[in-house]
This record gives sequence, C-alpha cells and structure tokens, in this order.
Amino acid sequence: MTIFLQILLSFILTEASANSCSQHNPMAADVPLCPAGGSKLLSENYPIMAATVSDDMGGPGYVKDYVTKVLKAQSQKPPQFFLAVTDETWDDVVREIKKQAPDQTTAQQWISGLSRVKTNSRWNWQQDYFESFFDPNTGKPVLREVQGYGRHGNAFNDLMKQSSKDCSFQEGKKLTNNPYKSGHSGGNIEAVNGLCLIGSDHFEGTEWDRYAKVTCENPAMAVKTPSDFLSVGHTDEFFKTLKDPTQKAPCDFSLSFASPKKGLDLLKKNPQGRAFDFSHLTPDEALARMSQTPYTYICQEFSYSKALKNNGGNPEKSREKRSRGVSQFLFEIMLPPVSAGATVQPLKDAESKRMQEYLERISEGGIDDPALERSRREEKYARLNRRRALMRQTGMIKDSTSIQNTMDCYNMTNKDLANLIEEDFEFKEFNASIEEATQKFKKDLLAKVKKSYPQCNPKTVELPDLFIGEMDYDSNPPKYVNGSADSIFPNPTNGDIVQDTFILPEPVNPAFKSDIDSSIKSLGLKTDYIDTHFAHSMNGNLHCSSHTMRYCRPQGGTK
Repeated sequence: MTIFLQILLSFILTEASANSCSQHNPMAADVPLCPAGGSKLLSENYPIMAATVSDDMGGPGYVKDYVTKVLKAQSQKPPQFFLAVTDETWDDVVREIKKQAPDQTTAQQWISGLSRVKTNSRWNWQQDYFESFFDPNTGKPVLREVQGYGRHGNAFNDLMKQSSKDCSFQEGKKLTNNPYKSGHSGGNIEAVNGLCLIGSDHFEGTEWDRYAKVTCENPAMAVKTPSDFLSVGHTDEFFKTLKDPTQKAPCDFSLSFASPKKGLDLLKKNPQGRAFDFSHLTPDEALARMSQTPYTYICQEFSYSKALKNNGGNPEKSREKRSRGVSQFLFEIMLPPVSAGATVQPLKDAESKRMQEYLERISEGGIDDPALERSRREEKYARLNRRRALMRQTGMIKDSTSIQNTMDCYNMTNKDLANLIEEDFEFKEFNASIEEATQKFKKDLLAKVKKSYPQCNPKTVELPDLFIGEMDYDSNPPKYVNGSADSIFPNPTNGDIVQDTFILPEPVNPAFKSDIDSSIKSLGLKTDYIDTHFAHSMNGNLHCSSHTMRYCRPQGGTK
C-alpha cells in the first residue's frame, strides 16, 4: 500500500506540472481587487501566478538563483515557471531545487511547477518583448507582444503556446507601434495600481500620447516618466512600485526612486569603504569585470583625472574651458599639437569588440537594433575610443599601464569616487540634473496617486545610484544629454517584488547595500540579492532579465 501511495503521489505531482497555476485562485477573498477605471496593468504589490526567465546570457547560474530565490520567497503558493533554457540548465535547476528545498515533498512540489518552453529564441530580455495585463473578467494574466521588437524571434509565440497550455493564459492585442522604438519595450511600461507609467525616451511629437493610448487605454491614468536621460531609457531603471504589507488594498503599495544625491552622500559618509566590492570573485575575475562596461567608463575617468593632475591640470578649475566635454577640453587645453589638424585613429579595445560581437549575434537572421539605439551606441563608443586615443597619443595613458590603471580603479575607495565626481563639474552636474528630474517625477507621481487614490498615503524610499554621461551646455538651463546616461552600479530599482521580499541586483558597493537593506526593511519588506553583472554590462538588470505575470480579483468576484 505504501508503494502504491508513493506512486499515486508521484503521479499527482507530475500531473500538477501541467497546471500549477491552479493553486492561484483569482476569485479568492484574500486576493487584491483588480484596479477599476484605470489601465489593465498590475503593479508589483499584486501576487505572482507565473514567471519566465532565460539562460541566454546569464547561463545556468542566473536561472538557478532566480528560480530558487523566488520559490523561497513565495513557498506556500509557488508560481509556475516558464523556462527558456537548455537541457543543461534545466537539469541544474532541478538539482538546485532538490538541494535547497526544506524537504522532499516541497522539492517535488516546486519541481512540478517548472514548464520547459521549447524555443530556439532564448532571449535574455524577457521583460521587453511583451507586457502582462489582466483580464477584468477572470483576473488572470493576458500577454501582449510588443509589435516590432523583433529581436526575440519566436520567443513570444513559444511562450504563449506553453503558457496557454499549462495556465490557460490568453493572448491580447499587440502593443502596436510604427516604427518600433526602445520606449515601446515592456521595461519602459510600469504601473502603480491603476496608473500606467510610460517613459519619455525615444518618443517624438505625439508618439508618446499615441502609445499611451494603446497601452494605458485610459489616457487620464497615464503618467510620463523622465526616462530620456538613460542610454536604454526604460522606467524600471530608476523607479519601482514596492509592496507595503502594513496597509490593506488598494493602499498596499510604496514607491521607490533611484537617487544620485543619496548615492553621493553615502560615498561621503563612508569614505574608507570600497567603491567596488567583488571580493566573492578571484582577483582575475574582478579585474575582468572592471574592464567591462559600465566600470570601464569610471576607470577611464579616473585615469583621465590622474593624468590631468600629473600634467599640472586641475579638473575643479577647468569649468569654463571644459564646458564642451572631456574630449574638447583635451583638444583645447592639454593637446594643442594634436588638435592642430592632426588625425586621431581610435584603438578598438576589448569592450568595443565585445559590444560588436554582441551586435553581430543579435543581428543574425537580418534582425538589428532600432536605428536610434544603434546610432546612440555607435556614437558613444566612437567618443570613448577617440578620448582614449588622444590620451595615448600624448602619453597621458600608456597601453603598458592599462592593467595597473584597472587595478587602481578597482581599489578605489568611496572617497576616491566621491572626489572624482565632485572635482569633475560635468560629472557632478550630470547627476544633479538627473536628481532634479527624478525628484520632479516623484512630486508629480505622488500628486497623481493622491488624486486617483485619495485614501492612500504611500511611503517612499530613495535608493542610492550614480550615473555617468554628458551634459548639454547649449540648453538653457544646462541639462543632461538625452540618452547618454549609464548607471555605474546595478540599478537598485531593477528587481522583482515576490510576496514580502524584494529580490534585486547585488549592489557592488557595500555602503549602498547597507542603506538599501535599511530602506527596504523600513517598509516591512526583506531583501535578497542576485549577481547580475552579465545584464548590467549590457545596460539591463534583473527585472529586465525576467518577467512576472501577476493576477487580481475581478471587481465583485469571490469564490
């Protein structure tokens, strides 16, 4: 009889793998009501029914971390996982679940909730090629593909096939756009209950209004976010709706914003701390990371600052002459012989080659980056290569010392980084310009929230971040150059809320991590972290590399 029961239990759990979503009943009384009168987007204070992730860039390690951390955070009613992975990754995930589950029964339950998405398009950026909405009649997820995204191949069709089979998910109307721009991507679309947030980046004229109408349905509930400062201008890079477990729906949410001001303040308050902590890696691995974006940008600035001082210059006193940017300053001040009609031949460094290989890989089959994204990226790399070439040509930076420069950069203290920012007026003003934009957005969003939900007084937290980019000194007043910003550290808002846990990228800076822990704890939430360097080096992060599909209780529905 015992053997029979074991076989029966195994059969039941195996069958459950086709419909683990059935554990999530949208009609249950404890499920928050669907937003009324707004968009059909759900913010992250709503429960997760399913999630999808790929091993395209992060490999088995990232998928194992993501799946197991989500399962631990939502262990009682685990979500269904749709995994676009190789056989190797699938086996690794199963082994890791068996290793980390509290007991064999739980392990089998968790494993039964894994669905394999059979696809040749294991696209990493799961957040961007579609967006999850809800059906107002059932409360279940409705998936809408971002038309024109293109780079994901058959990923959406294959996901739709598996999710409709296992969870009865429905496909909604495509998020139409012509032509495609980065701002159409799912990462640029966020929600605060019924409010629908779309970033401003890449949109011109009436394009934002038209896309907001398609996405948000009710234009009165649409909110524009200032995502135009970012090289990848997506809202999730600087904003996140969090949960507030101390409040009842519809007020069970809080709001987080990336803050350069807080980032700089923390560097000053913790001067002896490490700016970049990769102590969990070998020295060679740490140096390899410092040689990749975005850290290489800081290393270049650090080398420039040291070289300038060694040549008798002072970044702090070069404001007027440097108002046209570093390269122009080098031409006019440091390199008069070179700037007198000489031609500079940029050297292709490892990072440029790595980006070129990435572009070639995603261009297979005739798929390419949208023109605007491609031109921005090419312009940035041309500018960086030009700057390095100028500095090499005058001996300010020698190829033979590049490893030592990287080591010096890796050993920077918080004080070193703070000084670098404050001595370089453009660096400092650039972050101040972003802070001004995000603070205005915060004020406008809170006013919109108060108008839509007068009974709610959401808590807000500012999470430390710092950016590197360029200022436009031709504008009045001067402001950041659109599309020039890269986050130096993994974006703290680019994570996932799972029950009462905020799973976010490993911050790299210990002072930042301590502050994030404290801020999130003040909201009644816990934190957990994943190493997402693979995504951060490509201008994305954890939220960009995953996709949670949430659900709600239809208005008036209980069962």
